[in-house]
Amino acid sequence: MNPRARLTIWQTTHKELLSNDAHYRRRFFRYLITLMCFCGVLLPFYLPFFGIPLFGFPANQCIIVSIAALIVILSLRQFHFQKQSIRRYRQANPGT
Repeated sequence: MNPRARLTIWQTTHKELLSNDAHYRRRFFRYLITLMCFCGVLLPFYLPFFGIPLFGFPANQCIIVSIAALIVILSLRQFHFQKQSIRRYRQANPGT
């Protein structure tokens, strides 16, 4: 199966799960909200690049790297959850 067909199947299944599975939908939107909150928390630490120092340079860099690592970990966990949910759905409904 070519990658484009696999992507189409994945997107279709994702849309079906968003509309039919309450747990999947709740977890997906919680992920989006958490991601936006982390991004909002991250913004003030970029102020030194515009000439407005908030903390010292090393402290800002440590905070930026820490929050970025949290975002990556959160995204990997969400991707793993989505892969498992989509695989489970596809195995339960092979003809769709």
